[in-house]
Amino acid sequence: MKEETEIIICGDLCPTKDTKKYFENQDNDSLFNDIMPIFKNADFVLGNLEFVLTDSPKPIKKAGPVLHGKTNYIKVLKKAGIQTVSLANNHTKDCGEEGVKSTIKACKENDVDFFGAGENITKAKVPYIKIVKGYKIGVITFAEQEFNVATATEYGSSFLDPYKDYDKIQAFKKNVDYLIVLYHGGIEHYEYPSPLLQKKCRKFIEKGADLVTCQHSHCIGTLEKYDEGTILYGQGNTLFGYKEGNDSWNQGLLIKLILNAKLEKPELELIPIHATKKGIWCMEKTKGTELLERVYERSTNIKDAVYIERKWIEFCSTKKALYLPYLFGFGRYFIYLNRILKNKLVTLFYSNRAVRTSHNIIRCEAHNEVIHTILNNIKSK
Repeated sequence: MKEETEIIICGDLCPTKDTKKYFENQDNDSLFNDIMPIFKNADFVLGNLEFVLTDSPKPIKKAGPVLHGKTNYIKVLKKAGIQTVSLANNHTKDCGEEGVKSTIKACKENDVDFFGAGENITKAKVPYIKIVKGYKIGVITFAEQEFNVATATEYGSSFLDPYKDYDKIQAFKKNVDYLIVLYHGGIEHYEYPSPLLQKKCRKFIEKGADLVTCQHSHCIGTLEKYDEGTILYGQGNTLFGYKEGNDSWNQGLLIKLILNAKLEKPELELIPIHATKKGIWCMEKTKGTELLERVYERSTNIKDAVYIERKWIEFCSTKKALYLPYLFGFGRYFIYLNRILKNKLVTLFYSNRAVRTSHNIIRCEAHNEVIHTILNNIKSK
């Protein structure tokens, strides 16, 4: 028999220099403060574990930061009431395959459910089902491709294959009462969806998802009611440290879902939270209301394709100085000499790190979309 069920979905979870003491002291109460009752009152709490659990870190060479913490850090999240974690994100393989293995082992040993990563891509893509008070809750997760993904023979995270995964979502929905998609992607620090991200998320809904939440952007984005589902384009951080003067980074949203057979449809509530120098707290009521009003105001244009395209072009234009140097070479004479010298000029002028960075902006769906937009909108001289 189905009874009223309360679900809490956290955003990104990662220890940082200022929160490390809470993990070291196993002090979940001082870490999550007045958020603790929210977790404890829920029937099911899940979030994105955006760091590697390892006691012997061996960082890979990559573009971007490497995130890891001790294996016993998972105990703090478990004590707080977080029962299930997604492992599909851009940091899944920050310590290589061994890091993925140790993360999975730590979750198993501490009775924390996980999904989104595995010993190969088939295992990584297995969706998660949680039966709570008679409700069959389905969760499926995807991360954009960077240094993180599983292959046919390597440990790593799940990623979206549009040729296969949308059909899998449609089939999976038939087996559950409520379907959640966690999408770890989109461009960081951007409050709107890119045109491509919006298409992806809408397709998730069309194929059966009831809720899609996009993580990874480190800022709160916009909300869209689409068909019979809901899309949150940017959940913001749940636990990722405090940055002085950076409200966008410090603020996040918990998603609260209430399933009740007596309700016409599930209730969805957004709970504003914020990072402080003393852990994570619920936002004071007045400030929380003001934050949500800004979210709803931004969201009024979410169905205007022209507006979304224009905002995206404006955003990408601010990124030229960052992206173009990674992309452009020295011209045809350089290329000719490089061919004669059997690639020695590239070896001389481009470090391995530069090559990895260039590879990443071409491979990663979000970075790739930025590059395409910049190039399409460069004025001919």
